[in-house]
Amino acid sequence: MTQITGTNQQFLEILRGLEAIKGVKGKAFGLLVARNIVSLSEHLKPIEKEAVPTEEFNKVSAIAHQHAENEDAEALDALEAKYKDLIEERKEQLKKVDELLAGSAKVKVNLIREDLVPEEVTAEQLLPLLKILKD
Repeated sequence: MTQITGTNQQFLEILRGLEAIKGVKGKAFGLLVARNIVSLSEHLKPIEKEAVPTEEFNKVSAIAHQHAENEDAEALDALEAKYKDLIEERKEQLKKVDELLAGSAKVKVNLIREDLVPEEVTAEQLLPLLKILKD
C-alpha cells in the first residue's frame, strides 16, 4: 500500500470513480479496485456520518418536495418560515461537511499499474483515478 496526500474531496471523487468501474472484469484490476473502495470508504466514513440529515429534516424535506411538485410556492414559503431554525441547522451541517471535504488528508491505497487496466475502461472512467494510477 502507498500513502497518498490529497483533500477529502479528491478522495471522494476517487471513490466515486472506483465505484463506477467496479463491474469491469479483470481479477488483478478488480482486487485493486475493491481494496481501494474499502480503504477510501473507511477513511471517508466520519464525513459521511456528519452529512446525514436529521430525521426531522428529512420529514420537512419530504413535505417541501410535495409542495414543490404541486408548484405551491405559498405553502413552501410558509414551511420554510415555520422550520427556519431547522433549515439553518442543516445549512450549518453542510457547511461543516464542506470544510471537512476541503481538508487535507493522507490515505493508504493500492496504486493501480496501467498495464492492469482492462482495455474496455474509458478515459472518462479513468480521469478520477489518475491520482492512483502508476506507470
